[in-house]
Amino acid sequence: MGNTGPGGGRDARECRESALALHLRVCRGAEHEAGAALAELSGRELGWTTAESDVLLARLVGKDSEVAPHELQGAFLVLVPIALAAAEQAEEFDRARVGSLRRSAESPSLPRGDELAALRDRMDALLRRESTIVPGRLPHHLLDGLDAYGPAMRAAHGDLLTGTGAALFLGHCALLDRTRPTRAWRRRAAVLLAETARGEELVRRLLEGVAAQPEHRVSDLAPLVMVRQDIAGDTNTSLVRGLLRSALDIDADWVVPLVGAVALHAGTGAGGSGGSGTACRSRPLATAAVAVLGDCEGARGEEAGRWLGRLAGTVRNRALAKEIAKAR
Repeated sequence: MGNTGPGGGRDARECRESALALHLRVCRGAEHEAGAALAELSGRELGWTTAESDVLLARLVGKDSEVAPHELQGAFLVLVPIALAAAEQAEEFDRARVGSLRRSAESPSLPRGDELAALRDRMDALLRRESTIVPGRLPHHLLDGLDAYGPAMRAAHGDLLTGTGAALFLGHCALLDRTRPTRAWRRRAAVLLAETARGEELVRRLLEGVAAQPEHRVSDLAPLVMVRQDIAGDTNTSLVRGLLRSALDIDADWVVPLVGAVALHAGTGAGGSGGSGTACRSRPLATAAVAVLGDCEGARGEEAGRWLGRLAGTVRNRALAKEIAKAR
């Protein structure tokens, strides 16, 4: 197929076009005919674009995918490597869909072995990777369109989101996939927040947005569960976790009331009701906000304690109620 060295060129473009066509054939059942050629192309440096990477990932995950979940499981080791190669080489990649594939890689129906382990390692590395930053542009996986929250924030705060340092800071926030970050994550977040133009205002406006975001149908991207009711999709939930944690580094009177408002909104059901014992708008965000309130110290800690008391009397979700009790 000719020279496909770094930098692309006509031969690399032709190889990418061939790989896209072969990938589609495998999606449609031609694994034995196209699988070997696709595997060979997966190992090449072809200069994949963001748009091409998005096409490959969207074929595997989401409402417009070309394969059913059980078909993806059967051809996982053939279909996924080329999609990961493209994501690794592209300037940006669809983080939400790579995350969905990573969860699928834990399925007991997949063959165990070194090949699958290597794919999991590659996905983990991609999901840890900070975004490539282009001045004046917010990467498309930050405040994405898998929910209503992301587009609403993009429309309302375009000037803040494209300011100096904003994309790098928000990209770091989006890496927080657990309630409590590591010390290294917090140190890095504090530095990036300080370097972000109007950084404190950015945190405030985005948290205000999620505290007022109505519950709605979001795209889950998980096999067999394509939509769910929530206030934010998976990627934006991680981003808001990071914002909540970063708020601890801001010395302002609005911090505790706003974190408390996020906890109350996310931790209750429609109309602010306590819910049915299991239902709340977003347990992950409510849990993250409760943990931040629990970590407040001094005079701020006293105010946070009053918020935790209010939450204890309102929230009915059992798991969240336990987190509130631990934080008080």
